[in-house]
Amino acid sequence: MRRFLPILCIAILAGIPSAETRQKGPVLEFESLSKEIQRVVFDGEIITAVFKFTNKGNAVLEIKDVQPSCGCTSAVPTPNKLAPGQNGSIEIKITTAELTAATGKRIELSKTVTVTSNDPKNPTLILTVTGVVAPEISLSEPNIWFGSNPQGREITRELFADIAADRSIRILGATSGNPWVTVALQPVPAGNDKRVKIILTQKADAPVGIHSGEIVLKTTSQVKPELKFTVRGLVAKNN
Repeated sequence: MRRFLPILCIAILAGIPSAETRQKGPVLEFESLSKEIQRVVFDGEIITAVFKFTNKGNAVLEIKDVQPSCGCTSAVPTPNKLAPGQNGSIEIKITTAELTAATGKRIELSKTVTVTSNDPKNPTLILTVTGVVAPEISLSEPNIWFGSNPQGREITRELFADIAADRSIRILGATSGNPWVTVALQPVPAGNDKRVKIILTQKADAPVGIHSGEIVLKTTSQVKPELKFTVRGLVAKNN
């Protein structure tokens, strides 16, 4: 009986498919499915992340589609067809302009791209880019509401603009796109040229009704030379 065991083992092993046999067809393999941006990205910059991959199979691999999770993200595969053993990459670009506009504060970024291929085992894979996006200039309030006030009353609101410590930019001036609101800038003595007070005044002769418009801060930033926020108010009739 013992002399038949080696023959039996050989027969069993012969029936087990090799690793090469199991890899029939195209196989999409990425070096990594996620990338974290290792620095703070300022609002307005473009993030670029490159995901490298290899066709580990024994047939032509085709990248059929790359679908970003939002309109601010684009993805381009190079090439989109790969022979066995060939390397490729997908370059992802994320436009960060206005990502912090809603709050005026830094945000945690997470964007994805869904990759569809002819890999029979993993036809869909998801690539993820994460990081932190911060405004070069943070506003103490993202928008200003003067509230409801009777006609004939002048109303003033104040907020602060703070420049990020490691950014060598300045605020040059401000303009109002609302004819019933004036804007003035005032340096803050203890702000070390990094903090500016913004004084907004709703005119006493503003007409009855709702008024709205944009305030534009002009800056020396190469990334985002203009910073905009909205001012609104409601002028009521005098009783």
